[in-house]
Amino acid sequence: MSAHIVKITIAQLEPGMYVHDLSSEWTDVPFGKRFLVTDQGMVERIRDFGIRELYVDTLKGNYPQGVSHPLPQVEQRLDHELQQVVSEPEPEPQVSYMEEISIARRVHEEAAVKVTSILHDARMGKRIEAEHLEPVVANMAQSIFRNPSAMMSLGRIRHVDQYTFEHSVSVGTFLIAFAKHLNFDENIIHHIGMGALLHDIGKTRVPDTILNKPGKLSDEEFVVMKRHAQYSGEILSQSKSLSSIAVEVAVQHHERFDGTGYPKGLKGAQISPYGQMAAVVDVYDAITSDRCYHKGEAPTAVLRKLLEWSKFHFNPTVVQQFIKCVGIYPSGTLVKLKNKQLAIVLDSGPSKTLQPTIRVIFDTAQLKYVRPFTVDLQSDEGKFYGVTGFEDPAAWKIRVEDFIPRQ
Repeated sequence: MSAHIVKITIAQLEPGMYVHDLSSEWTDVPFGKRFLVTDQGMVERIRDFGIRELYVDTLKGNYPQGVSHPLPQVEQRLDHELQQVVSEPEPEPQVSYMEEISIARRVHEEAAVKVTSILHDARMGKRIEAEHLEPVVANMAQSIFRNPSAMMSLGRIRHVDQYTFEHSVSVGTFLIAFAKHLNFDENIIHHIGMGALLHDIGKTRVPDTILNKPGKLSDEEFVVMKRHAQYSGEILSQSKSLSSIAVEVAVQHHERFDGTGYPKGLKGAQISPYGQMAAVVDVYDAITSDRCYHKGEAPTAVLRKLLEWSKFHFNPTVVQQFIKCVGIYPSGTLVKLKNKQLAIVLDSGPSKTLQPTIRVIFDTAQLKYVRPFTVDLQSDEGKFYGVTGFEDPAAWKIRVEDFIPRQ
């Protein structure tokens, strides 16, 4: 179906070709998502933004000469690589997903309230009281230590008009879980969590007309938007209660491993381990989220992209470890089963990456909802089911957040 979408190198790109995907976080470049390349100047601009490989639609534009790779072929290879990444067993969580979810909801809501308040104060020019987040981060970490999937699944609960606040909490959740997965010291995890919740505080200095613009940004607007990472560092550096680790998370979350990021264009080991982690998590959450100008993509599809982009933009080891942390089918993913039913992934690992706990909700054969029920695919009962792949909730008009258990 998508064989007409082919992957090419930047050297093959020519005017008259239609870009289907820049093979990069397209919100970080001022071109929009899909567009016709009109002249050589545009080719040069795309190259200048560090794009090394990209996808073109051969039905909408000129066909590239030389070797190219059809999208289905690329996806098949990446899916195989995903399977290889999560092949090693991981330890069990302290408690089950169902035991933790109600506590996680309270912690998640508390975090949203606190972050909203602090970002509002920053926009008003008031001194930020980062110390008010200390107990919030502690509660988030405790919940994640008991069962990370519970907090991570709540990242699927989103409102387009509250993106900045909810994105901050979600990035905090994923970074704390990621740091735990890497067995970081609890004190370091705390500092990472503080920086993650405040990583976008610099956006409070960006005009709303740019921040909430529904279309692509102009070159001038894009320059202003990019300053937010630098602003985050400046704001957080003024707080005596925040460590250098927290500041690094905030100021480096848009740096890229090949030196094409911002604000400083750091490369490789010049980016701290915490900045490298934040870059991966920030992109993962941004692309899986619905925004005013962007429909969120399925988590598994985004993990596939991260794996592909780690060839240039991210530390490959960091990306692989993140995939191990969240699993091939992260909590909140809509998946299709062998019996043609659809289910929401609840608990995805790290010990359950290939056989998660799921909540069955829909029958595609009969095109109707079923009474929701939960199945652990690692159990004897789970043998009768089995995930065959992920699905786009929008294609089935399913709101995933409606099926995340409350307790």
